[in-house]
Amino acid sequence: MATFKRILSYFNDYKAALAFGILCSAMVAVCTIFPAWIMKSVVNDVLVNRNIAALHWIAVALVVVMFLKGVADFIRGYLMHYVSQSILRTIRTTCFDRLLRLSLSYYEKQRTGQLMSRVTADVLILQNLLVSFTSLIGDFIAFIGFCFYIFYLHWKLAVISIVIIPFIGALINKFSRKMKKIGSRMQSRIGDLSTVLQEFITGVKVVKSFTLEEFVKDRFEQANGANFAETMRGGRINAATTPIIEFINTCGLAIIFWYGGYEVIRGNLDAGQLISFLTALVGLFVPIKNLSKMSNVISQSVGAGERVFEIIDAPVDVEEAADAEELTSCRGEVEFCDVYFAYNQNEAVLRNVNIKVAPGEVVALVGPSGAGKTTFINLIPRFFDASSGSVKIDGMDVKRLSMASMRRFIAMVPQETLLFSGTIEENIRFGKLDATHEEIVEAAKLANAHDFIIAQPEGYDTILGERGVNLSGGQGQRIALSRAFLKDPGILILDEATSALDSETENLIKESLSRLMSNRTTFMIAHRLSTIVNADKILVLQRGEIVEIGSHNQLLEKQGLYSQLYRSQFSEQVAM
Repeated sequence: MATFKRILSYFNDYKAALAFGILCSAMVAVCTIFPAWIMKSVVNDVLVNRNIAALHWIAVALVVVMFLKGVADFIRGYLMHYVSQSILRTIRTTCFDRLLRLSLSYYEKQRTGQLMSRVTADVLILQNLLVSFTSLIGDFIAFIGFCFYIFYLHWKLAVISIVIIPFIGALINKFSRKMKKIGSRMQSRIGDLSTVLQEFITGVKVVKSFTLEEFVKDRFEQANGANFAETMRGGRINAATTPIIEFINTCGLAIIFWYGGYEVIRGNLDAGQLISFLTALVGLFVPIKNLSKMSNVISQSVGAGERVFEIIDAPVDVEEAADAEELTSCRGEVEFCDVYFAYNQNEAVLRNVNIKVAPGEVVALVGPSGAGKTTFINLIPRFFDASSGSVKIDGMDVKRLSMASMRRFIAMVPQETLLFSGTIEENIRFGKLDATHEEIVEAAKLANAHDFIIAQPEGYDTILGERGVNLSGGQGQRIALSRAFLKDPGILILDEATSALDSETENLIKESLSRLMSNRTTFMIAHRLSTIVNADKILVLQRGEIVEIGSHNQLLEKQGLYSQLYRSQFSEQVAM
């Protein structure tokens, strides 16, 4: 009920539209009852007494009432479609806003396909409930109206009829519980399917290069089969709901017809009343059937709603302070003070980290895999918050700074460049959204990207494929460097920007990197130690601690971990 109420709470911003929709639903319900009410006059006045005047007004009344019903139903349907779509837009926006605020740690625990499924498929399921809400109210009004009318006609027949309803209610309740569980599992299976599909599309080169087509196909078939099986379970219950309830209705109707006919024969009921009663009873079963279907819709919607609200309610572990200060300029001084960080309790990734980097210094981070290098650089732009201790930029704790103003002075060039769908110019402009075309061209020239860009079919207006598949790795990396030049940051973070490139492209990128690093505080994660020999400071990390600090020559003289790593790589290169 809590989830159901929360879904309905979104109607609070549309109270006037909802009230008018309910009014239209009430009109539809009254018009639905009208044919049963008029049936008594049709039989007694027209068929038995042959009253021409009654025939005329009944025919006109039916046309007028059905016209009013159609108009009211159209207004209700269109109005609720508008309201439901507005609410869905609000829910999707709320979900996406929360996803934007969540830290990287949240995404490391989630699967992309599942998140996509929740924001798209699960939200879409809520539409069924929102669109049908006023219909639910209308069916309830019709149900109450028909009940009053049949009691008015013959209370004994009505009591016999009402006895049937608890059996229908019990069946509805049983089906609802099953549909809620199945609905939740169905959405989870769709998420699994989306995950397999997303992983294949993003990793299509790896799949093809390792001839993993059959393996990926098997995974897809398993996910597709599981989704099919779960959907069929739901389909069986949905398919069984209506015929079972209709059979019970028919049995009850037969009993009512038998007893009503007996009362007519005894003279306690006239033919018009019996026909009107039976018509009303048939009409009563329509809202019951609709309410039974709504029960399944509600169950599925509640299951989908729970999954959507899990995103909306996900805790934001990197929150901006209410009185956060704006960083208006950045000299580039970075300091780690007694920093300790753990993703999970008792699993420290960084411990006792103390380092002060002066503006303009080039700092390289080296160490074995899992030493904490990536975590170290992720703490600078505050992708994560230190578990204890503080990270400072220009002497100010990053937790006290506005994240937007702070990150405006930090640029990251990752090892794997992410390019978005759109033009080359749009991709470079992400570095500075209000940049002019001239500024973009200048940034591309500094990144040694201008020449290959103008060689493209449409130059800077060339549309990139998804993730930039129509560019080489080196070209994509130079687009990323162009963004960094355009941003003109005070702090630069590089994650082995020259790895996996041919020698010619690597030289072009090294040349542009030397320009980019000039007079900027730079942090480099180095996998190839030959690229960091000129760094001002080299931090050697092992099991989350800085075990060595110094220049390349100083660390070689110490004969410690850095020396071992460097000599190991050097001997491998000689062997090759």
